[in-house]
Amino acid sequence: MEYNCMILIPAYNPPAGVVGYISALKEYGFADIVVVNDGSTTDRLPVFFKIERLGCTVLTHKENLGQGAAIKTGLKYYQEKGGCQSDGVITLSADRFTLPEDVGKVASALHNEQQMGSFALVMGTRDLGGKYVTDYDYRMGSVMKLLYHMLMGVKLGDPLTDVFGIPDIRIAQCLETENDGYSYLTAMTMSFEKVGFLQVPIGYVLWEEGTSRRFRTGVDSVLILYTIFKKFILYSITSVSATILDLILFSIFTGITFKGKPMAIIYGTVCARLISASANYLMTKKFVFQFKSDKAQTQAKSAGMFLALSAVQCILSAVTVSLLKALLGGSAVGLKVLVDTALFFLSYKIQHKYIFKDD
Repeated sequence: MEYNCMILIPAYNPPAGVVGYISALKEYGFADIVVVNDGSTTDRLPVFFKIERLGCTVLTHKENLGQGAAIKTGLKYYQEKGGCQSDGVITLSADRFTLPEDVGKVASALHNEQQMGSFALVMGTRDLGGKYVTDYDYRMGSVMKLLYHMLMGVKLGDPLTDVFGIPDIRIAQCLETENDGYSYLTAMTMSFEKVGFLQVPIGYVLWEEGTSRRFRTGVDSVLILYTIFKKFILYSITSVSATILDLILFSIFTGITFKGKPMAIIYGTVCARLISASANYLMTKKFVFQFKSDKAQTQAKSAGMFLALSAVQCILSAVTVSLLKALLGGSAVGLKVLVDTALFFLSYKIQHKYIFKDD
């Protein structure tokens, strides 16, 4: 059987065994294989020469640019050669040799996505609870699964996988994804949160002997976690900025604009909240969720829902704090901090899932 997709393998100082692995992929039916030499040392050049003699394409970076940069180089090559008649691209590791039959499962799923027109990201999902799983994969995988579920509402069995089936129509989207290092695959995965994922079970394999990895356990782990938290951090910044703006405007309206007038506090509160909420909506839409829609009706709907959520959040805060104060006593300020923190997280989930949802 011959598969209609391109295999993309980013490689930095790959082990000699990668030649036999690629040969096995060829025999299994993967004719189009591209390997990106990401600035490997000269002593590894014979490995790439052998790969070329197998009939594969080898693209070369003069210096090491990172896993993400290598994948982007391969995706650009796919576009330039006119890969639109293909099912898409499957990314593999030059250091972990996923079994050809498992790669075949991913290729078949990718083909089915193309036929059905759903174009979800196909993920080769390993069992991270198995006997031979490394401590790092188990621990980091557990943390990332929890974070994906909390922040994105998505249950991924293997967030650390590097076996992906990218549908042809989504190649441009992956090229727009930021990050050039190991955190690129995390950023790419998160870019598919509104498109969807198709998880295909594959076997867990260990690193090959002779591997020269550029992965820095501490630094790259932090970068991966930052990539996951980035949207929530931006959400926090925009919310705090809107709160500061609200306080400044409230001071101006009550101290200058409506000074000495009846109900000055009410007028000042309403005017300040309308302006700060509008500013918060624009910042959240552009910088946090990067919400884009050509439909005026969709834009108006999201703005209306956002303002309604702000109003409901304000009322809930006041009512809940009042009730808790009456029932439990204690500091109203302390209760408000707890209540507003809970509402803060709830608001994020509502905005993420309902208000800034793509067409």
